[in-house]
Amino acid sequence: MANLIKGDKPRTNRTPKRRAAFLASLKETCNITKACELSGLSRTTAYDWRGDDPDFAVDWQKALDVAADLLEEEAVRRAKDGTLKPVYQGGELVGHIQEYSDTLMIFLLKGAKPQKYMERRAVEASGPSGGPIQAEIKIELVKTQNSNP
Repeated sequence: MANLIKGDKPRTNRTPKRRAAFLASLKETCNITKACELSGLSRTTAYDWRGDDPDFAVDWQKALDVAADLLEEEAVRRAKDGTLKPVYQGGELVGHIQEYSDTLMIFLLKGAKPQKYMERRAVEASGPSGGPIQAEIKIELVKTQNSNP
């Protein structure tokens, strides 16, 4: 138990129920530590299982892919549909405004159409006073002594 991180639980026997609980939690949270907490596994055990079982490793990655898709779906919703933000006046709720996330929209566009929305940077090198860079190439030929006549 010396390998346990603070908060880790001792190693757990592999069962289909524990495996399914971890993978379901990973799909839901997209967070390994949280999935371990929710499923009652230590991180060490989860990583050991992943290292020992190629099928589990594949299912682990699939769970993360599903979770990432859910996060992306929520990002699209917040960017496109927005969220209701309460408006208070004098400590009283007086209504709501629809708030959209321009930042999420930028990230989504950069991911969906990188050729159009990626950041472009031009790097230009120049010599003194903006002039050309002077380059010099030296080639030195060395003749070696051959010991055979």
